Amino acid sequence: SIACGMSESGLTGNKTDNTNGLYDYWVVKLDNSGNITWQNSIGGTGNDYAFVNAIDQTSDGGYAIAGYSQSLISGDKTEANHGPVGTYDFWILKLDESGNIEWQNTIGGSGDEYLHVISKTADNGFILGGSSYSGISGDKTEAGFGESDYWIVKLDAAGLLIWDKTIGGNESEGVRAMIETSDYGFMVCGNSESIISGDKTEVCIGEDDNWILKLEGICEAVVELCN
Repeated sequence: SIACGMSESGLTGNKTDNTNGLYDYWVVKLDNSGNITWQNSIGGTGNDYAFVNAIDQTSDGGYAIAGYSQSLISGDKTEANHGPVGTYDFWILKLDESGNIEWQNTIGGSGDEYLHVISKTADNGFILGGSSYSGISGDKTEAGFGESDYWIVKLDAAGLLIWDKTIGGNESEGVRAMIETSDYGFMVCGNSESIISGDKTEVCIGEDDNWILKLEGICEAVVELCN
């Protein structure tokens, strides 16, 4: 099994890699008995955050891991963020089966982007989901609706951006889960604080509700549920 998260620990306990800066991605491969096979601390000199649902195994036995990073070019980070120093961008890396970095991509706009989920797609590419505070800038091709919006990014098998989609209302939205459907569309789930506005066609029941969208393969929202 494979586990990922974030760590600010140095060479202590089970940790065999020092950190590159503040928080790093920490990827741990376990055998069937729960023993550590290998581990890798991945990051730059700033904060780099990865989460448990932001890793997926690839068809070649490697792994795609993603999160968000504020690091400059430093340590393992080979591409600068698109916004000012201190802002966060999506950061995705492809690891081989031994945990070595094969490629990476920093994806974002002029504001903050926070990635929470990655999933492999039927074409061996990847779908990324999170929240964006950026307007049209950098890799962001669509304007925002509110303070933050769903930001969904499709990558090919080499990690290159194919398309991105901004979905939201007048307040804050963020993707928390996403899965490809049998028609090659996507189910997207997250949270929303918006009233009826922008892409939001149902009023929220509370202050911050679940917001579920069905996207077609051409990335158009066709079904919306708010509860």
